[in-house]
Amino acid sequence: MCVVCRERFPKEELTRYVSPEDLTGPDASPVPDPAKNRPGRGYYVCGQVRCRERFPKMILGLMKKRAR
Repeated sequence: MCVVCRERFPKEELTRYVSPEDLTGPDASPVPDPAKNRPGRGYYVCGQVRCRERFPKMILGLMKKRAR
């Protein structure tokens, strides 16, 4: 499921992002995980342009909630 639009897609159609292992805190922006095998919480985004544009802004809010 895409974290932006909340629509369901086959996993193969989604791009996975994970937090980098060497950075923690609110400044650690997620990085793409094309192989979909890196450890950690994954965020899945669909291929729609509006979702890819909104994801960087939205992820900041999601990561702040997790830091609490």
